[in-house]
Amino acid sequence: MKIIDFMKIFASERRIEVLDALVRGESKEEIKEHIPPSTFAFTFNHLKQAGFADVRGGDVCLTDRGHAYLVIFETFKDNVNALEKLFNAFPDHTIAFPDEFFMRLHEIGDFELITSEPSNVLKPHQVFFENIRKSKSIRGISPLMFPDYVDFFGQMINSIDTISLVVTEEIYGRIPSSARESETINFYIIDEVPPIAAAVTDRFVSLGFFYKSGSYDFTRDAISTSPRAIAFGNALIEHYMKQSRKI
Repeated sequence: MKIIDFMKIFASERRIEVLDALVRGESKEEIKEHIPPSTFAFTFNHLKQAGFADVRGGDVCLTDRGHAYLVIFETFKDNVNALEKLFNAFPDHTIAFPDEFFMRLHEIGDFELITSEPSNVLKPHQVFFENIRKSKSIRGISPLMFPDYVDFFGQMINSIDTISLVVTEEIYGRIPSSARESETINFYIIDEVPPIAAAVTDRFVSLGFFYKSGSYDFTRDAISTSPRAIAFGNALIEHYMKQSRKI
C-alpha cells in the first residue's frame, strides 16, 4: 500500500471509528447504534475494498491486514500526540532525541510536567531528589554542570547502589575527586555534548531540555514513573553510553 493511500484511509474519523469498533469485536448491529446505518455501509465498503475489513460468518470483522495497519497508525498517532505534548510543555526549547527514539515517544506520553512556581521556584529540583532518594540505582546523561553536583555526590555515594553517568570531558574534570574515585559511580565520557539531560532509576525517568538560545532550562522537568517510560529512559541512556568511553 502506498503511503498516500494509507494516510487517506486514516484521514477519515468515521473510518477510524469503524476500525476501532471492529477491534473491539462489535457486531454490525452494535456499530449501527452509534454510527448511522447509511454512513456505516459506505464506510465499511470503503474499508472492505482496501482490504481492511470483511464479512465472515454473517457479520463484519477486521482483517489481518486491517489490524496490522491499525496498530501502525495507532502507534504513529500516539507518537505524534506525545511529541505535541512535549512541544507544548517546552515551547521555547529544542526537543532533540536520537532519530530512532522519535518512534518510541509514545512510551513517555504519560509524562507529568514539573515546573517552578512563584511560591516554590525549586519545585523541579525537589521533586527530582525526592524520587532519587527512593531509588536504588541511577543512570544519567548530564550535558552540563548542575549547581548542586557536589552536594548530590556527597549525598548519593553512600545511599545508592550504583550510579552511571554520561558526561563530557569538561564536566568530568569538575566533578569532585571523591566521586571520581568512588566504586559506586561509573563515568562515561562522551565527545559531543548531548542535546538532552536525562536521569532514569528503578522508580522514574526525568527529561530536561535546552532553550533554543542554547541555555539549559532548570525550571521544568518531564517526569514519568510508568514501566515503559523507564524502559525508554534506559534505552536512551544506553544509546549515549555506546557513544562514550568508560572511565
